[in-house]
Amino acid sequence: MNMKNLYIIICMLIISIAKMGAQTLNEICEIGLPVVIINTENNEEPTCEYVTAPEGAAGQSITNATKVPCSITIRLHDEILYESGIYKADSSGATIKIRGNTSATLQIKPYKLKLEKKADLLMRNNDSKYKDKEFLLLIAHKNQLRTYVGFSLNEIIDMPYKPSLRPVNVFLNDKYAGLYYLAESVKRNKDCRINVDKETGYIFEYDAYWWNEDYYIDTEFSNTAMKFTLKYPDTKDITEDQKTFIEQWLEDMQLAVLYGECEDYLNLDTCARWILAQDLLGISDGAGSNLYFAKPDDTYETKAYPATLWDFDCICITEDEWSSAHKSKFFFNYMFENDKNNTFATAYCKEWIKFSKDLVTEKLIKALNEYALSDEGKAFEKSYNLSSLRYNSNDSSWSITDQVKEYKEWFTARKEWMDESINILYPDIMKFMQDQTLTHNLNSRNPFNKSYDILGRRVPSSYKGIKIINRKKVIVRE
Repeated sequence: MNMKNLYIIICMLIISIAKMGAQTLNEICEIGLPVVIINTENNEEPTCEYVTAPEGAAGQSITNATKVPCSITIRLHDEILYESGIYKADSSGATIKIRGNTSATLQIKPYKLKLEKKADLLMRNNDSKYKDKEFLLLIAHKNQLRTYVGFSLNEIIDMPYKPSLRPVNVFLNDKYAGLYYLAESVKRNKDCRINVDKETGYIFEYDAYWWNEDYYIDTEFSNTAMKFTLKYPDTKDITEDQKTFIEQWLEDMQLAVLYGECEDYLNLDTCARWILAQDLLGISDGAGSNLYFAKPDDTYETKAYPATLWDFDCICITEDEWSSAHKSKFFFNYMFENDKNNTFATAYCKEWIKFSKDLVTEKLIKALNEYALSDEGKAFEKSYNLSSLRYNSNDSSWSITDQVKEYKEWFTARKEWMDESINILYPDIMKFMQDQTLTHNLNSRNPFNKSYDILGRRVPSSYKGIKIINRKKVIVRE
């Protein structure tokens, strides 16, 4: 084949791929996912600048992200589900800006949407409860089902805040921008997000990107990799009194963590749930997924707790060992290592026994199987492959059923490893907790005036032999 013919073939392939990726709005709307249509003033594109971490810290992030006025329309097939109207400050429309840290360096960008008038962009038929001004467009392209898995786990293990999301296709200034998750953000909203007191509450993060924040809290025991940053109150609005309290409280709390006495500062059950999720997911990020804490008010009487699971780009990676958050010399590693009376280890084992029995097969895998077979799951697969073509990715034949099969294999093996590892690490605690659970289950089936045999089975009052009545062992002879 001569060079001229080769050149013609290459050009034809490029044109063919471009045609496949250049979908019209109507074609995208027919796939079956909601389509978020964003038009900015004067077609201005959101921009940002990139910054790298100082010595001793890690990561890449952004600065000077432009906040661009826009209108937002959400459409499903031919039906208009939502319209913001054109941008008018405090009245209608919205703004869009690039968000994120490392994810913001990718070709496809994550975005933050801020409405001028509260609404529920996820359209859950209860606008009065779920309305807010702030929503996110998280990258689904390349992320595959990872974010869906993580958000589902929030529900399954009953984290205090269970952010909702919905896959959507996005058009930005009349161009197909790809597949995203439209999601709630981590913020205060007493009705539907994180409920802390408006005047005295806090939401803070144990944050690897502290170096890119205007205000961070550097306790005596902090290191250059991780420090605390505030998500609420906004650092533009925080008072000196609020700063004084949270800085001192965090100092005291971290000291308590290092000395194994953190139960006066942290809700250990919720902390155990958070780290269990990291372990089950096998997250490889240095300090785990984003660790957001909520503190209800500014007193020492209330305890802080991890509010939610967040950021799942690096799940299903760490095999046959604990997650990075468990083993790295950061927050939870100290809670395990300095646990003088096994208080935190007991909470960890208790939460594992509570959730692990049907956590994987009956809940997580079942939810994934059902999703793969649903109309939304099929539309997600088609959208994912079109988004891959849009960004010239090499995974434009991705299969949601193959992905679910991989997850089933991963989580089944992961649960077996955790069962074995937790029993080896904490044999006495696990035996005690399992005995307690067995006793509780037996007692819960033993209300007054009912009889059971020693195996916990209901028996008639005429039953002779050893039986349990009113939670006491009784021998009834002939």
